[in-house]
Amino acid sequence: MVKNKNFYITYYAKKHAKFITRKGQYNKPDGTEGKSLVDKNGNKRLIYWDLDAEPNVNGNKWRQAVGEVKIKYEGRLN
Repeated sequence: MVKNKNFYITYYAKKHAKFITRKGQYNKPDGTEGKSLVDKNGNKRLIYWDLDAEPNVNGNKWRQAVGEVKIKYEGRLN
């Protein structure tokens, strides 16, 4: 994961019952880091900052992708 680079993430969202693609980044703009982990049931989880999302009342735009994800970075990685 490249922590300071925008990316497009595609994954199956149970909420929408389909594959979705969002623009995101690993860190919140204030520097708070996202997380990549495996939960107690063995599911891969990626917590990322969704650049497409409307913030909730607390300004939260964190999203959680569960399972396999496809990530495509914007531009060059150098």
